[in-house]
Amino acid sequence: MHAPARFSLPGISGWQPFTKGPHSELFRAPTSKPILAKVIRPRSQPRDTLRKYVNAQARREWRSAFRLQDAGLEAPRVHGWAVSISPFAPYESILFMEEIEGFKTSLRFIRESENAADRRLFFDDLAADMARLHGHGLIHKDGHFGNIGWGSGDQLIWIDNDIRFANTPAKLEKGFLHMRQMLERTARNDVHAEEWRYFDQRLRMQLERWPKARALGATLR
Repeated sequence: MHAPARFSLPGISGWQPFTKGPHSELFRAPTSKPILAKVIRPRSQPRDTLRKYVNAQARREWRSAFRLQDAGLEAPRVHGWAVSISPFAPYESILFMEEIEGFKTSLRFIRESENAADRRLFFDDLAADMARLHGHGLIHKDGHFGNIGWGSGDQLIWIDNDIRFANTPAKLEKGFLHMRQMLERTARNDVHAEEWRYFDQRLRMQLERWPKARALGATLR
């Protein structure tokens, strides 16, 4: 278990199933400030079973949360992480983090919201965050609408994060274009063409604020 000494792990009997995804499952401990445990299963064998001892997904998400917060972006507060010792365990690693009140994925927000002003506000915020991310020389390996949340305070929250440093302008551009393509793929039928044009326009404007990322604006259609 890798966690600050001040973190006290709730007893195992208090955890309750919360949500389940294709590669992970969340359990919730109803403490005064609810804690979520993300149990992560291997996606690819034997890769994940071998890699978990040096770079498990929970460790990558733990590290990524701090990188995002250092860049001024919102991510759930993480409390600790652990790796299953046995190579035959059904899960790879586990991440302990705070529960975000009123959380929904941005994909769900887009599909449910019909208010044009609210949708524009969302795309304004997404453009600002995406520019800030790349302006700090960071890339998201899995940056799509399902991994960008929308909290009860109408703010973006980045989840399931795999944040890397781009060591060269070419790697930064590649990561930027990959994220832009992933966004479009995950919401192909949910975002109108004029909204994509608006988003790209706002994104170009935001990229101008960041010297490291300024050139990325020219890559947008």
